[in-house]
Formats: sequence, structure tokens, C-alpha cells
Amino acid sequence: MKKILALLLLLLLLVTPALADGNRVIDDADVLSASDEATLEQAITLIREKYQFDVVLLTKTSIDGKTPRYYAGDYYDDRGFGYGDKHDGIILLLVTGSGVGNRDYTIVNTGRGEKIFDDDAMYELEDAMLPSLRASNFSAGMAKFVSGVEARLEYMTPKNRTTRAAVIIFGAGLVIGLIVALILKGQMKTVRRKINAQSYIRDGSFQLNRVQDIYLYTTTTRRKIETSSGGGHGGGGFTGSSGTHHTSHSGKF
Repeated sequence: MKKILALLLLLLLLVTPALADGNRVIDDADVLSASDEATLEQAITLIREKYQFDVVLLTKTSIDGKTPRYYAGDYYDDRGFGYGDKHDGIILLLVTGSGVGNRDYTIVNTGRGEKIFDDDAMYELEDAMLPSLRASNFSAGMAKFVSGVEARLEYMTPKNRTTRAAVIIFGAGLVIGLIVALILKGQMKTVRRKINAQSYIRDGSFQLNRVQDIYLYTTTTRRKIETSSGGGHGGGGFTGSSGTHHTSHSGKF
């Protein structure tokens, strides 16, 4: 009997954390099918297990006039999402009730997410998901967001960062070696060609009577200034009502 009770207690301990974790796809706006939600949940579970990093997707029809980034940050904090003491993770909030072109999105990072998802990484996530979101294809937009998060986490793993550093160091070594070789080669030359005719002219043997500059043509170079497709209210760092610091990017879609 004691063995059976011990076994039941062990099973309860194993099941309780899974129940406490809850869903990471919260579709309050009802823009996803049940199968889409299940697929996204599965992808997020794999990310959480591999990288110890939380991913949350939240849709709302309205947030009652609240600022999207503060709403998303507080939602993340209040429900205990995240890994470790710094609650490492990222949340995407989509507010869908204002109509195409005036709907809000915000991406909020916490803990390690603040360093992993810098401005460039955030723009990449936006560029990947926004075309689908603007076409009201929410499942595709969220899938691209989750895929982009996984790709960035993989890119920033210590192993990949070490490999990239080794490549940079190796390349720098080649460049330095080439520069040294060119310097040594230059020092070996004892006879060098003169760079202008003045060196070959005997003093007093040449007199210049006329100097004239002739204007030939003008070259104009144009450069296109790229703009981000994100748009909207921008981003930056902020502190939620719980006292946790976050970074964010927000905009319209």
C-alpha cells in the first residue's frame, strides 16, 4: 500500500508542473483554428525545451485603450511566464478589433530576450510576420514569428557564437598576415619608379608658361534610403507594474 501511495505521489509531482505551465497560445480574439493552436503550441514547447526560453502568443479584440506594450508586459509578468530568475522569454500581442491597417501588435522581451532580440532582430521578426498579418492570415503570421524566434535563438547559442568568433579571428589573422607580407615586400625594393616627372627635370631646363584646368564632367551618385516595414509606435525599454524590465517593438498592421 505504501509503495502504491508513493508511486501516486511521484506521478502527481510529475504532472503538476505540466498543468501549472498552461498554454502559450492564448487566442482570446478567436482568430486561430484548434489545429493551428495545437501546432503553434507544439512548436513553442520544442523551443522551450531546447533553449530554456519562453514564447507566448496572445490575441485580443481590445485592451480597453491601454498601451499595448504595457498590457503585454504585465500579462507576461502576472501569469508567471519565463525561465529563471529573470523570466527569460518573449511575448507577441495582437489586438485585432480596430480593422485592417489600424490593428496593434507589440513584441515584448524579458530577461535574456532583451539581449538576444536587439533592434535588428526585432525588425527581422516584424518583416517576416507583418505581410501575413496585414492579409489577416494570423496563423501564418504567428508561425513565421515563432520560426523567427527559433532561428534567432539558434543563431545566438554559445556554440554558434564561438564558431562565428573563430571565423572572424581566422579572417583577421589572414588580413594581418597579408598586410605584413606586403610591407616586407615593399621594403625589399631598392630601386623605385618616380611618381612624377619633376624628379627627372634638371634645374633651370624647363619653364612653364601656361596653366589651365579643363572641366570635363560631373558624376552624381544616388543612394536609396531604406525604411522599415514595421511602422507604428516604435519601441524601447520600460518597466512593468510588477517592477520587471522589458524591451519592446510596437506598431500597426
